[in-house]
Amino acid sequence: MTTIKELKEWLNRFPDETIIEVGIQERAGNFEAYGAVKFESPKLEDNDCGEGWEFIDFRANQFVKENETHFNKSYLRLGESC
Repeated sequence: MTTIKELKEWLNRFPDETIIEVGIQERAGNFEAYGAVKFESPKLEDNDCGEGWEFIDFRANQFVKENETHFNKSYLRLGESC
């Protein structure tokens, strides 16, 4: 597991103009695909999800109880599409 802080520090090793690509395995209709991974640059938007990434925030979710795995956590999923 990597935190946002660790990712930022890691990304600072590279030039600012570096293009980020994320592997997204395409689906074949309603079935999982097992073919090659397609690399794309994520479209960064001011939303909770976009093409190639998804942010899920459980910190203020009243339905996630204290004894559950996602309690008070948030996730940035690279390689997801919504």
